[in-house]
Amino acid sequence: MTYWRFVRWEPSVFFGDDLYNVLATLKDHTFASEWQQPFTTPFYEKYRPVFELIWLALVRLFQTDLRGFLAFNFGVHLLNAMILFAIAMQISNGNKLVSVGVAVAFAGSRFALYQITQATGPVEAIALTLFLLTIGWVLKAYQYPEDSRWQWLVVGAFFLCIHTHERYISLTPVLAFMLALSRRRSASFFNRYGAAIVCVAIPLFNALVKTSLLHLAFFVGTGATHIDVNVQRIVEQAMQAILSVVGFNYGPEYLVGHSIVFGESSTGDDAARLLATIIVCAALVATTYAVLVGGRSRAPLRWYPVFTLAILITILVPPIVTIRLEQRWLYAPLALFLLLFAWAARLDGSKRIVPTIASLAACLSLLTLDILLSQYIPRIYFISSATAASLAKRDIVDAHAAPLGQDLLLHAARDHCKWTLQEGRFFELYEGQVRKIYCALTDDSFDALLKTYPSAQAFSYTPGASFTPVVRPK
Repeated sequence: MTYWRFVRWEPSVFFGDDLYNVLATLKDHTFASEWQQPFTTPFYEKYRPVFELIWLALVRLFQTDLRGFLAFNFGVHLLNAMILFAIAMQISNGNKLVSVGVAVAFAGSRFALYQITQATGPVEAIALTLFLLTIGWVLKAYQYPEDSRWQWLVVGAFFLCIHTHERYISLTPVLAFMLALSRRRSASFFNRYGAAIVCVAIPLFNALVKTSLLHLAFFVGTGATHIDVNVQRIVEQAMQAILSVVGFNYGPEYLVGHSIVFGESSTGDDAARLLATIIVCAALVATTYAVLVGGRSRAPLRWYPVFTLAILITILVPPIVTIRLEQRWLYAPLALFLLLFAWAARLDGSKRIVPTIASLAACLSLLTLDILLSQYIPRIYFISSATAASLAKRDIVDAHAAPLGQDLLLHAARDHCKWTLQEGRFFELYEGQVRKIYCALTDDSFDALLKTYPSAQAFSYTPGASFTPVVRPK
C-alpha cells in the first residue's frame, strides 16, 4: 500500500538539491567524495557526518542511477514504520489492532513525501530512524530500570541522530532529564547520572567541532541561513506545525500543497476539515479516558503524555525558528502524536474498548485525509520541480532538440533555471556538457531574452505538460 501511495511522485531524474549534491560528490569533489571528507569538510555550513557517509556509500554504489537511491529510501521508510509499530506494541501492552493502525497511518503520511522521493531523503529518514530508536530505548530504560544498557543505547542513538540532522539537538534537556530519573535511587552516582551527563556532553561536542574546528556558525537553519528571532514568523510557523500535525493542513501552497484552513476553500475541504476534527476529538477522548480510567495505575509509563508533550515542544523549536516550515520536519512530531493513541489503548480488558475505537477512528481519518490531500501534491515545490526536470530531459535532452552546449532560453519561472536545473548543470549530468540557461516567466521578459540572446535555442514550458520549441519572429 505504501509503495502505491508514493510511487507516482517519485522522480525519474536528478534535480534541485539532489542534482547539486550528486555533482558535488562525483564531479566537483566538494561534498562527501572521500571517506574522511564528512568529518573534515563542512557543506552549506552543516556538520552531518552520519548522513554524508551514507550519501557517499549510496553514490559509490548507485552512481547516477536514481532508482537505487529511491529504493534505499523506501526500505528505510518501511523500517521506520516497523520501529514505530514495535514502540506502539511496547506502550500499548500489546494492542495489535491499534499498533497496526498507528503504523499504517504513519507509513501513509504526506509528511513522508520528501524522504521517499528525494535522493537526499536519508538526511530525514535516517535521522528519524535514530530518533525513533532513541524514544523506544528511553521507554525501555523506564520499564527496566535495573538494566543500564538501555540508557547507553539511548546515548548512542542520540549521538548518531544529531550527527545525521542537527535539529534533534533540541531534545537534549528532555532526554537528559529522563535518563537521570530512569535508574533506581540505590544505583551509584555514575550508574544513575552517567548517561544523562554524556547526553548533555554530546551537543557540546557537536558545537565545539562546528565552531572551533570547522569555524562554522552554530545556529544555521535551512538554506544555510543564520537563525534569527522573528516573533511574527515564529508564531505563524508554530500554528502551521501544530495544525498540520493534527490534520488541519496549513501553510504556503508551495510547501503544503493546499491549506484547508485560513484560505480559500476548494472542493473537498469540508470533508478534510471533518476528518481533521475527528482526529482531534479522538485524541481528546482517548487520552482523557486513559488518564481518568488508568490514573490510579502505577505502571512505569503512566507519565507518557507529559513526556510526549515535552518532546513535542522541544522538537518543534528548530523548524519554527528557521526561515520556512517544511512538512518533512513534522514527521517526527506526527510519530509522537500517533504513539499517544497507542499509550491510551494500553488499558486492560474492557477498559481498552473506548480508547481503541477512538484510536482506530483517528488513524483511519488521518490516512483518509492524507489520501484526500494527495490531489494537491503536484503543487509542492519539489514535486512540481521534479516534473519540470523530467520534461526537460524528455523534450530537450532525449529529443536532441538543441545542439550540445548551446544556450537555452526557457519561458518558465526563474526558479526552474536557478534551482531545478541548477543553472544549466542538469545538462552536464545528462548530456555531458553544461549549458547556459535563462528563464523568464512573463511574455515581455521572455521577449527581451529573445532579443538579448539571438543565437540561443528557446523553449516554452507548459507546467506539467511539455517544453516546446519557440519559433523566433523573422
